[in-house]
This record gives sequence, C-alpha cells and structure tokens, in this order.
Amino acid sequence: MPLSLSAEQKELLKIFKIEEQYIIPSYQRPYSWEYDQCFQLYTDLQATYKDKQDYFIGNIIIAKADNNKDVFEVVDGQQRLITLLLLFKTLSFFQPDLKVLNQLIEKEDWTGENKVPRIKSEIFEANDDYFLNSVLNYSFEKIKQRLIEVNDKNGKILERLCESKFECNTLYFYNWIKFFQENNGNLNDFTHFILKQVYLLPIELNGPTQEEAGEKALVIFETINNRGMNLEDADIFKAKLYNKAKSVNEANIFIEQWSDFKNYCDNLRLNIDDVFRYYSHIIRGREGVTSSEKNLREFFTNEKFSPFELKKYNEILEDLFRIIGILEFLNQEKIKETEAAKWLQIIDAYTNQYPKYAIVNYLYINTLDPDKKFIDFLKSLTRYIYYQGSTATVKFEIYNIIKQTSSSQEVSAYSKSDIEATYFNYLGRLKKGFALLALYLNRETALPNYNIDKIINLKDKQLLSQDWQNIDMGDIIDRLGNTVILDLPKRYVAYSKKKEYYSTSKLKEIKDIFNYNEFTYKDFLDRDQMLRDKLTLFFKEI
Repeated sequence: MPLSLSAEQKELLKIFKIEEQYIIPSYQRPYSWEYDQCFQLYTDLQATYKDKQDYFIGNIIIAKADNNKDVFEVVDGQQRLITLLLLFKTLSFFQPDLKVLNQLIEKEDWTGENKVPRIKSEIFEANDDYFLNSVLNYSFEKIKQRLIEVNDKNGKILERLCESKFECNTLYFYNWIKFFQENNGNLNDFTHFILKQVYLLPIELNGPTQEEAGEKALVIFETINNRGMNLEDADIFKAKLYNKAKSVNEANIFIEQWSDFKNYCDNLRLNIDDVFRYYSHIIRGREGVTSSEKNLREFFTNEKFSPFELKKYNEILEDLFRIIGILEFLNQEKIKETEAAKWLQIIDAYTNQYPKYAIVNYLYINTLDPDKKFIDFLKSLTRYIYYQGSTATVKFEIYNIIKQTSSSQEVSAYSKSDIEATYFNYLGRLKKGFALLALYLNRETALPNYNIDKIINLKDKQLLSQDWQNIDMGDIIDRLGNTVILDLPKRYVAYSKKKEYYSTSKLKEIKDIFNYNEFTYKDFLDRDQMLRDKLTLFFKEI
C-alpha cells in the first residue's frame, strides 16, 4: 500500500484556522485527559512563554480523502486537539473582542451561512460531541455560574459535579488563566505566544477514500508509536460494525447492543480484543486454516471469509455474544465439583491460552454440555499440551484440533505408549498443572477451590530427619513428591506445624503425608514415585 504523506511543523494558528473540520472517528476512545495532563500542558506553556522560547507539543496524524476534502480524520492527537480547543474557549472568556479565538473554535460551513465547531466527535460511547459542543457554547456568565455550582467551600472544583471532562478541564483552565491575569500577566501577549510560537507537527495521509486514507494513517501511527498501538483492534472493529448498522439506519440499536457487549466483557474481566481472538479461531477452524495466525486486525479486515465481508452487523454481534456465553459457562463450570471441572482446572493451569481457543471452539460447534464426549476431548487436550511441555509451539497442533472439531472429526487421544516415569522428574512451569492432574486422577470430581504448597522448603533442612542431611535439597524442592494441592486456605505454615495444619484437610492424600511425626526422605521418594507412576499410566492410556 503506497503512502501519500506530508508533514510540516505548524503554529497553532495555522493548525486551527483552516477550511477543514477535524473529525474524531467512531473507533477512537472517548476524551480522557484529566487534571494532571491539562496542568502539565498549561505549566509548560507558561514556562516557555516566560523564557521567550518556542514550544513544540507533538505530532498529530490525520487522514484526508480525495473525495471529501473538507474533513481531517484524526487518527492520533485527539486529546491534544480537544484540550487546546478548550484552552482557546477559555481565553475567549477573558478576551471577547479577540475575534481570532472564535475563528479557531468554529468555522463557517461551505455555504458561509452557518457556523460549525472546529472539531466534531463521532464517538458514540460517551456522547462526546454533545458535551464538547455544550462547553463550546458556554457564555461568560454560564462558566462563572458553573464554577459556583461545582466549587466546594474552599474553592476546589468537585469533578463529580461536572457534567463532563470537557467542562471540568475548561473550569481548570479558567481558574489558571484568571490567576495569571490577576497577577498582572499580559493575557493578550500570552495568547499571541500560544497561537504563533506553539507548534504541532501534523502528519497528513491521503487516499482516494476516507477508509483508505485512514488505513494509511494507522500504519504510520503504529510505526511512530514503537511502544505499541494505543488503539486496540476492537476499536477498529467497533467502528466497522457501527458503520454497518448506520448503513441500515440501526445505529441506535447497535449502540445499545455494543454497550451490553462491553459490559459483559467488563464483568468477566475480558479484553474485547480477546473475544475477537476467540472468534478468529472459530472462523479459522470453519475454513480449515491451520497456518500461522495473522495480525488480528489484518485477519478481520483483509480475509475474504471475514465476517465483516460476509455477515450483517447483528449477526456478528450474535456470534460475539455466543462466545461470551461460552466463556461465562467455562468460568462457572471450572469451580463446580464435577468431572469436567477437573480437566478445565488442569488446562487452566497451562502456561498459554491456545488450549482454551480449542475448548471455546468445541463448545461453539457443539453444545454447552459437559458430557462424556466433552470430557474425553478435554482429556485428549490435556495429554497433548502437558506432554509437549510449556511451549508456544503447541499452537500448531491446536490449530489442527480446532479444524478437526469444526468438521466433526474425532480428536486423537494423544496417548504415549513409550513414556517413562522419569519424564516427570522435572516439571518446570507446569508443576502446578501436573500436581493437580496427579491428584485428580484419584478423584471423580474437582475441588471448588485449591491452593498449591511445598511440603518442605530449603530453610527446613535443619528440622528434617537424619536421612535428609546428605541430600541436595535444591534437587528436591520443585519435584512432584514435594508438591501438594491443598483444599485449605493458602497460609504460611512452619514445617513444625504442617502436620497439624494438613490434618484439617478433608483429603486423605493430604492427611497421609505425615503418617508419623515427620516427613522422611523415604516418604518423599515413595510419594514422588507414586505420583509419577500415576501420571505415566494416564499418558499411556488409550
């Protein structure tokens, strides 16, 4: 994709006194600058003004379409632009005859008969456009009245009483500028400095359409911002869905549904991008794709089988809500005292999310029923990932498992007939999962809550029986025989008190650890061998 790009540092007067209108696209997040960011900006302006120096604020990235040249779509820089606009509005309260400030705040439409705001927000989640315009239409009397209404008895602004962040920040600017003026500051000179000696660097990307220009601008934004993209992929997907809904005059319906979807994600502590990641694997499975994953945004915007190409907005939302339902089901199921919960907990203890993509896809294709078929699937998945160890390379077979599940094929049991007990000598990052598996192989149902503990720690050596004294404890501490799954609260318990504490467990396996008054080296060896033998039989099972 060739980029048509122009960039030239400009003073604020030339940034705002233009023919175009700045548009904040719907995929952007709501305006969010707080007191700290506004105060930092204002104090920086004051400091450079007093030092008689120029001041550079930073970049803004804008997209301009050949077929709509009256609009600048703001890809990056929304917070700066809006905050500067609020500053201009505040300055106009104190200098009502300075016409240039009003020319920065609003512009004439193409007929020359009406005024439109310099910045228009299309963000629907927080009704930013309404609240921004409300503040931009304040009179001097209105702003003074609002200060009285939101101030406490000490003159401090109570943010909870403000109608929006736009109003709150404008009130802060009002107080700071009023203080500057009352202390013999030359406001006209300060305003001239802001407009003529404060700079932004607008980076402008052009394209035949707004969408193409916007895509180019996002590429530049990602390149400049080497710490990662501020906009999540879900912000882009939200905008595409919104535009789909708007095209069929159902924008308001979509806004309500998206708000519900976002609330469900928040309640489940889910990132919306993660839900789309699950969605992508469901689609890949359906299409039989087992190659490496693409960037999430590229997958949903460029693939010919993307739901954005094939489905209506409400059909996509139905799919997303269905995925949310599956994730909620899994969260509830894994804390139950059921057989399915055993395997869900073990897989949950694995070190990456790939197995969970396979589980969600399975339940999407089938039904939310923890039946024997589902349990067999979970056992197969457990054998595969735990035999492979803690590695991201499991993803390639997971892709194949998802493909098989999507086409109703049987998934391999992944049994390993040649596995030996020595395989489980060193468990690494999977120690918790292996310990949980070893416990659950003797139990029909899961523990609703559990904790992991070490029977002995390095500092306990002097308290142990004589047969421990010549043993390398570093080789013992993280072995399976020293690892225990407790049905008890997690507590720091000294070795001398563990027998008493473990005796309160409801599990025979825990009570039996201290058969006598101490845990001998032979007890450790016997327990370690017994647990490894149990695991070996499980992985050999067909």
